[in-house]
Amino acid sequence: MTDKRIGILGGVFDPVHCGHLSIAVLAREYFGLDKIIFIPSGIPPHKFDVTTSSDDRLNMLKLALDGIDGCEIWEGEIRRGGYSYTIDTLKELGDIYGGAEFYFIVGTDNLTDIPKWRSYEDIIKLITLCVAFRPGYEFDRPGELSLAKIETFPGPEWGASSTMLRKYIKNGHSCRFMIPDATLAYIRKKGLYGYLPE
Repeated sequence: MTDKRIGILGGVFDPVHCGHLSIAVLAREYFGLDKIIFIPSGIPPHKFDVTTSSDDRLNMLKLALDGIDGCEIWEGEIRRGGYSYTIDTLKELGDIYGGAEFYFIVGTDNLTDIPKWRSYEDIIKLITLCVAFRPGYEFDRPGELSLAKIETFPGPEWGASSTMLRKYIKNGHSCRFMIPDATLAYIRKKGLYGYLPE
């Protein structure tokens, strides 16, 4: 018997941070989901600033999720090779979790990007979009998503982002309480993002 209500949180996770974790837990509780699947991107077609290897991003995510109930990782996009397209991922997950309802978690900052995705018309037929509010971004439903099932929920609404945290690390600023401790220790050990050992 498969899980029936599955949340999906995809991203580059470069690095994963506490905002990712809190939005996952908020969505799981708010929508009564059986679990959240984190999906680290392999080669994202619309992002050009990925700075670490897929193995490092996966290892950081595993450390961040250790001990968090109801959250797991699907490595399919990383293992697939080539560009990571959401439509391909949803088809694979549909085969794995036949009959499940998929709740795709995004922020208000990403909602307007969805019509730019490959086969977005097919994507919105397969999912319910769960939109969390992000600071500085109003809920703006693109006309192309008029037929999409969209639900909003209260996100953490903090301004930290992976881009900001990479800059903080490079400049020697503390990211404690913004990045999980085990992930931050991994970053230090590997010297990622320009981290300079003390």
